Amino acid sequence: MEVLVFESIKSGSLYAAQLIANEIVTNNSVQEKTVLGLATGSTPIQMYDELVGLHKKGVSFANVVSYNLDEYYPINNSSSQSYHSFMDEHLFKHVDMHPENRFIPNGEIEESAISNYCEEYEQSISRNGGIDIQVLGLGLNGHIGFNEPGSSRDSRTRKVDLSEVTRTAAIKQFGKEELVPATAISMGIKTILEAEQIIVMAWGEKKADMIKECVEGEVSEEVPGSFLQTHPNTKIILDASAASKLSTENISLVENKLSKT
Repeated sequence: MEVLVFESIKSGSLYAAQLIANEIVTNNSVQEKTVLGLATGSTPIQMYDELVGLHKKGVSFANVVSYNLDEYYPINNSSSQSYHSFMDEHLFKHVDMHPENRFIPNGEIEESAISNYCEEYEQSISRNGGIDIQVLGLGLNGHIGFNEPGSSRDSRTRKVDLSEVTRTAAIKQFGKEELVPATAISMGIKTILEAEQIIVMAWGEKKADMIKECVEGEVSEEVPGSFLQTHPNTKIILDASAASKLSTENISLVENKLSKT
């Protein structure tokens, strides 16, 4: 793991966006597609803003394929709380990605069809050559995607139960806890770890304890984010508050990193 600490959320988000844009530009130059694994929630919003800005400066998304980590279930895909709506608002409607290249778990699918649907989601990722860059946030309980504590290292895309911690965090989107779905469809940990590169972002003091667990703690199913320690190419992008509990020898400061993008 490479842990990078930035002076602000904006500078960290810009760095993450530049990593993604550089991959896209490189692949575009040889007419190859770029396959992105995308995350939702408050953490990546500024990164998406920066990506939109880079698109306006000439980075084309026409050859990008994306797979979102997860979606609430059940939920109408057109609902304002759905991740379909989130991605439209923060990225898709602002860039030149082709609609047929955007994949987000379907919150409207019949429950009896979920198993086959999830298998097809995995097969679709494989048909497109696997994920080049997977973007992650980190839940307060260490979840990545909606892989809650107790999730297996070998898990694949599936229907999952959401923890009380996760559902409580979603109240601000849904208004009341009873309106927050109790389940979701999520990529599995094994799916995530098969990405060529992983970018994890976390901001603020409230994430500091869990960042320490994920970076310096024991690898355990009880902290799903700790499995990232086993991945050969993971960047952890933090602001100073999120990094405040880490041992200093595990981190690199921003200034000598931004110039490389």
